Amino acid sequence: MKSLIFTIVLIVFSLSLFSQRIEPNTYSRHDDYMQRSRRKQTAGIIFLSGGAALTAGGTALIIDGVNRNKRNGNGYGELNTGEVEAIVGGLITFIGVGAMCGSIPFFVGAHRSRVKAMSVSLKTESAPQLYKSSFSRQPYPALAFRIPLGK
Repeated sequence: MKSLIFTIVLIVFSLSLFSQRIEPNTYSRHDDYMQRSRRKQTAGIIFLSGGAALTAGGTALIIDGVNRNKRNGNGYGELNTGEVEAIVGGLITFIGVGAMCGSIPFFVGAHRSRVKAMSVSLKTESAPQLYKSSFSRQPYPALAFRIPLGK
């Protein structure tokens, strides 16, 4: 009797060690596409705002360099006549415009991901089914497609 109780207790405790809790499938293609869309949108905003800041700073350097060059005349005897500032400002402006142009693919990709998220999604719908001589609404997973016809 002791060995039977010991065996049952051992089995009960060992089952909890090796068992795994089964989680319902929480993967959703809709959520995946929406997360991609948000990430691409954020990257596009960062590129656009950073490019705008670089372009504004570079333009300010170009203007300052041109004004310094005009103030100093021919600039003999002075180390910085404004030419260096104008060249560096032009380079920074070029990089800023490139960053702003580089943000366009991120915005386009974000829009495409959002459209895909809205077109395909897995939803839980319910339908009346006969259960124990009465009708009840039973949930079931359904793949929903949205086809735009008005374009």
